[in-house]
Amino acid sequence: MAGVSEGLVERIAQLEAREEIRELVARYGMAVDDRDVEGLADMFTSDAKFGQADGTVANQGREAVIDFYTERMAAFGATYHYPHSHVIELDPDRPGWATGMVNAHAELALDGRTLVTALRYFDEYRVEDGRWRFVERKVAMIYYMDMAALVDGGLSESDRKRYFGTVGPSELPESLDTWNKFFAEVG
Repeated sequence: MAGVSEGLVERIAQLEAREEIRELVARYGMAVDDRDVEGLADMFTSDAKFGQADGTVANQGREAVIDFYTERMAAFGATYHYPHSHVIELDPDRPGWATGMVNAHAELALDGRTLVTALRYFDEYRVEDGRWRFVERKVAMIYYMDMAALVDGGLSESDRKRYFGTVGPSELPESLDTWNKFFAEVG
């Protein structure tokens, strides 16, 4: 019976870890929207990294990450970040470590316009000071554009990333092997 109890304790600990990580992701969006810089800083490890998946923005260390967020948050009016699906992989070889992928949307007010983005976060999490925190967040965009442009067929365009003065292709889905294999097979 002891083996069953030990297995149950381990499974409950895994469920609790997953729930804490999901809550971290939910609190992240609220902290950004509320401009809670202290709360946001507390969500990242001291050696955190944040950047775009394409490498155009990269920040190393909690202070640099929070400086980046502070600058970006100051540029926007109201924002609304909301996570959707979230896949979490606990690392069996490194207790207190996990990776995750979060599909999300955000709506952002900037210069009298409403921008909208669909994105995917590629995360690494670690327990630091007894809490799950972000070690790394990489953002890959499916689109980032004015809402009117999205409604007017923007999702069908190749240059769907219209981000702080740059216009170009998004990271997703065209960079995915599965996407390219699918279209190679169907012609």
